[in-house]
Amino acid sequence: MRYKRGSKMKKLYAAGICFLAVFCFGITYHTLNAEAKENISQGRFGDVQNKGDLITGETNPPDMTNVTLAQTNITLYLVPSYSYGKSVYYDNVEFDVAVNSPVILDEDMDDIYFTCKSSNKNVRVSAELSNNNLHFSLYADKKCDTNLTISIADKKFELHVSVKPVKISANSLLLPKGKTKKLKISGCKDVITWTSSNKKIATVSKTGVVKGKKYGNAVITAKIGSKYIGCAVSVTTQALKKVCERATFIGNNWKYSQAKRTKSGYYDCSSLVWRAYMERAGFNFGNSSYPGTSATESAWCRDNKRMIKGGYSYKKVKKMQINPGDLVFKSTNLGDPYRTTYHVEMFTGYLCLGYDSKGKANVTSLWASRDPGYSAAEGSLLARPLKYK
Repeated sequence: MRYKRGSKMKKLYAAGICFLAVFCFGITYHTLNAEAKENISQGRFGDVQNKGDLITGETNPPDMTNVTLAQTNITLYLVPSYSYGKSVYYDNVEFDVAVNSPVILDEDMDDIYFTCKSSNKNVRVSAELSNNNLHFSLYADKKCDTNLTISIADKKFELHVSVKPVKISANSLLLPKGKTKKLKISGCKDVITWTSSNKKIATVSKTGVVKGKKYGNAVITAKIGSKYIGCAVSVTTQALKKVCERATFIGNNWKYSQAKRTKSGYYDCSSLVWRAYMERAGFNFGNSSYPGTSATESAWCRDNKRMIKGGYSYKKVKKMQINPGDLVFKSTNLGDPYRTTYHVEMFTGYLCLGYDSKGKANVTSLWASRDPGYSAAEGSLLARPLKYK
């Protein structure tokens, strides 16, 4: 709409705008504090700031004079989320430190300047300030120390953090029935709670002493705060323990050679099985002088009723139903497995790799001459050559 210069409508429109501005200013002025009103009356509009929907005077940071941290030194324990050999991985460590303050401090407040820095470049840390509580998430992968500098408003605080990795003396154990073995935790002085996943198989004392009760497999867990570390225990016979240890030594230290399979220092899959059983248990698969093949060994197990119903399966591994000394035979045709057997591997136990966030153990299989977690086709022949006595 256009108005003629000096028209009545234009004058009424302008008057309305002025009235609205004065009305709004009046309401706003009424909400000002005394300091803000004085600034306006003196023409110091630059000292009046907009905050939300109201006009107020300059904001003042909180008085930090009596504000302190509830802790200035803290020790954190690194519990592996995955551990095998030299490969060790850790999750972030979460922890809280209270802020002693007469007023509420929160990083989302307009007058709060909040930062957190680590003096150790190998220690990564993030922090949040909410309702007088500092929540930290820290990552480190080895024993170390760091000083955290926390800035809140116009005050700095120092928090010294010591980081210590936690280790267990064994994460895999072959334990003869009736025998005991003490598991030790190093790097931690906190309270440790020990539990067994199957007390009928293996029990554990308050000090970490494990006792083999019945043939089978279980996981022994040490709980430290909200973290877990543990050991997969296989309760077996003394003879089978020696068989598995001998097979593992051959598979990891001797050279693979089918041509020299009968000579000391060399092996192939079937001669490894035969030698370990022969040397440590006097068991020879029907041949005391010469190792057979994977096909003849599977046939012997069949003829002597040593095969396990259903064969090999991943489910049996996860339920820890395969025992140390058991043999898995691979075949090119599972419809005719004995005639097409071409390979054999010895199962030697379980390994506790770590735990998930809910405290469930991550367990994998161990083999004489293969890496942990090695597997076979579902339904492959599975045998238990030596019966438990």
